[in-house]
Amino acid sequence: MPLPPLSPREARLGRFAAGCSALYATLGFLFAAFPGAIFRIAGLGSHADLGPEVRFWQVLGVSSMAAISVACAVAASSPRERRVALLPVLAGKLATSLLALLAFASAPDGALGSSWRALASLFAIDFPLFLVTVVLYRHGAPGVHLSNAPTQQAPEVSAVEVPPPVRLTVGGRPS
Repeated sequence: MPLPPLSPREARLGRFAAGCSALYATLGFLFAAFPGAIFRIAGLGSHADLGPEVRFWQVLGVSSMAAISVACAVAASSPRERRVALLPVLAGKLATSLLALLAFASAPDGALGSSWRALASLFAIDFPLFLVTVVLYRHGAPGVHLSNAPTQQAPEVSAVEVPPPVRLTVGGRPS
């Protein structure tokens, strides 16, 4: 029996996840290729010192962008069945937003006039993305919650038939 078509909310979640997948993949590439330019944009003209410490965090940031891009692509391909693939995206966006806010809150006085403002930019971008993703995630499947009991169970071990082992030979000769 074929699956029913996606509801408008599920289709919207799929389109949003596909768009986010492309966005995160593109930004990940730009972070990898042009880290100084990205920091200057986020810091509104601040200079980026691209030493080993910054490169370390750049690598981790690019890998995070790749991971959430793939998670969004997985959810976009089948938003009804795979919307839970967006949970790592939600966790990542929330963590980024909160950590950027906490780091900016601990910045010295006059931080908005220095390179610290890149953290404010990060919060201003990631927190709204988090909120929009939460809303679309929840609206994508009303009434479905992770706390619901599973609808399927794994088969009993005794019900699974194990075929007899196959004897392998080399060159047609038994060993």
